[in-house]
Amino acid sequence: MPTGLSPVVHTKNWGLIRVPVMRVADEHYTVFVGDRTVRRYTDDTLPDALKSKMAMILGHEGAYIEDDHDLDNISLYTNNQSVELDDVGWRASRSYFILILDRLTLDSLKGGGLNNA
Repeated sequence: MPTGLSPVVHTKNWGLIRVPVMRVADEHYTVFVGDRTVRRYTDDTLPDALKSKMAMILGHEGAYIEDDHDLDNISLYTNNQSVELDDVGWRASRSYFILILDRLTLDSLKGGGLNNA
């Protein structure tokens, strides 16, 4: 199971960030926006930029590690699904996702700008 989660720069585009998200009960989201900093959302409060990426990921049929307990940090941050998802994000397990965000969007989630929830 992943530990110590925080945003990590994208492997190919340094202007983009891989942001871990944990989805619980298909309606609650924990977004890891910084070291020991999270934001919690519901389906109703999830910002539009994140909601659209989650919809694209969930609409893509791809393989992922089924059990959260089998997931490690390397597997979480690595796109093993499809090159098409490289700039969107991917599902790493039943509960864990990576969303690819630009720095401005990530800063807004941290409270540094407008958060379009």
